[in-house]
Amino acid sequence: MEKLRWIHLSDIHFSGNEGYEIKRMRDSLADKIKEITDDKIINFVVVSGDLVYQNASYDRQLKSFLESIVNICNISKEDLFIVPGNHDLKRNQTRTLLLEGIRKDNVKFEQGTAEQLQKDFRKYRTFIKKIKNQDQNYLYKVEKRTGYNIFLMNTAFTAGTDDDEGKLILEKNLFYDEIKKLKDQEKSVNIAIGHHPIKHFLEENQEKIWNNFNDYNIDFYLCGHVHKGGYNYDLDGGRLIPTYQCGSGRVDDYATVTFFVGELDLKTKKGKIISYKWLINEECWTIGGMDGRKATTGEIELVLDRFQKETDLELENMEVNEDEFRRFIMQFNEKVKYISDKNPNIDPKDVFEKFSNMKCNKSVEKHYETLCKYFPIINEIMESTLLTIIERESIPNIVISEYNKVLGKASNGSEIIEKIVDNIFNEYKDEFRYSNTRLKNYFKILVYWSIYECDIFNEKI
Repeated sequence: MEKLRWIHLSDIHFSGNEGYEIKRMRDSLADKIKEITDDKIINFVVVSGDLVYQNASYDRQLKSFLESIVNICNISKEDLFIVPGNHDLKRNQTRTLLLEGIRKDNVKFEQGTAEQLQKDFRKYRTFIKKIKNQDQNYLYKVEKRTGYNIFLMNTAFTAGTDDDEGKLILEKNLFYDEIKKLKDQEKSVNIAIGHHPIKHFLEENQEKIWNNFNDYNIDFYLCGHVHKGGYNYDLDGGRLIPTYQCGSGRVDDYATVTFFVGELDLKTKKGKIISYKWLINEECWTIGGMDGRKATTGEIELVLDRFQKETDLELENMEVNEDEFRRFIMQFNEKVKYISDKNPNIDPKDVFEKFSNMKCNKSVEKHYETLCKYFPIINEIMESTLLTIIERESIPNIVISEYNKVLGKASNGSEIIEKIVDNIFNEYKDEFRYSNTRLKNYFKILVYWSIYECDIFNEKI
């Protein structure tokens, strides 16, 4: 398998009493998916919650709709991945009181409490069993496939009030017991699926989710709930993990009706997600519907950060526009947080001897040879009258400071360079509008320049 492809739907909200606009859109949706997938292999389909509207009946129409998507995409029902949303549970007084108590005290879940909350998904579970012939009585589940894995999350487990945002609670023990099954899956693509964006959880739970996503090889997260297409990039766990949020599958005055088509090259671990939007007046589908500047064309780049260190040479060979790089250095000098207690020793050393002493791999030397051609641009600015003496010291001081922080925390110089670049990137990424790849490339040039110019990287490891 060279490419991984999928269809992502969300918030389809069947009510059992559909009007003309919704019927028209759904019939056209099936036709559009058939058109898109006609000459392509689709590996799986995602429905990220809210199959029905306000716990309405899971009727034959809904079953037929899902089965038609499965047939059009030519996948097995085992490769239809569905998670429940807040409309797939039944609200009641017992649930409301339980949630109020749990949210107030943030208590540890007792088995009886968890089981009671799970009962409110009874109709949903019965329906899914008819569709997939599988019991859905779980909160978190890993589904392993060849080349990729799916981590299913019932984020609606503690939903069901009018004020859920920022108050959802993670069942930490069950979550951890399941996600750690992906520990040895670092060579596979790992995708997490839930209904709610992670920001809908308690703040302390958000941190735990991102930490575990990072440590157990999750590459990106698919969700819905907000009824508008969007994306987000999170670095809280230490690694860039994107979220792709599908819009609604129901025509109304609030929602943006969308569906996503994802494609990922399994060799380069790069691909794209295309968003399709329903035009109500024109009654047709068009590319678009994902909010955000990176998706203005209706298509957004998908790059799996976890694998990019393996293709670092390709990133470093990226052509650098010299005028843009000059502007970046001037901008960076304006934004840097000056560290006054450092005095860089600007004394060029034999950089390749440094790389040898620090046990850097050969790719570091190749990267350096590729990027050192931009050093004269840095020197030109550093020696100009545009900068004060203090400003000239800012960049090397920052690199030296980060070097001192990570020295001893890595087993070789290659790791030290990556940690320095990552730390500076995380500190200043929100200050620039360059792509993450370009920004990291610029920071790496500055780190290599500092290694050459300054009295660092002389230790032997």
